[in-house]
Amino acid sequence: MKHTWIVVANGTVARIFAAENNHELKELELMEHPEGRLHARDLVSDRPGRGFERANPGRHAMEPPTSPKRNEFNIFAKQICDHLNVAHNEGKFNNLYIVANPQFLGLLRQMIAPSLVSKIAGEVGKDMTQMVAGDIRKLLPLVL
Repeated sequence: MKHTWIVVANGTVARIFAAENNHELKELELMEHPEGRLHARDLVSDRPGRGFERANPGRHAMEPPTSPKRNEFNIFAKQICDHLNVAHNEGKFNNLYIVANPQFLGLLRQMIAPSLVSKIAGEVGKDMTQMVAGDIRKLLPLVL
């Protein structure tokens, strides 16, 4: 039997739906990552370290290679992808649609397991996390 899941996500929330009879969406799970809502200044405990210039005697603040906010989005994207991988290995779905804002969709593409890439039936680059299931369904293909 064909089981289709739809993941609707952004950097702070992921809603997982099952497509029933190719028409209705039934919400199965809600994943939240409240740290993604915090400001960068709230995610770090102190000021950045100081470094010395090689050519000049001046000093400057050292910036982390990844912003704290981006790091939180990476963590949440990894959690979602790990959850999807486990669910797929348990046979809970055969096809997958991913709906996420463009930035987060890119992170999900980077983090998704290679075994799941072939199961992705479609992607929508839009944040629909606040929409009701019926409105989300209207924006997906007729046949899931």
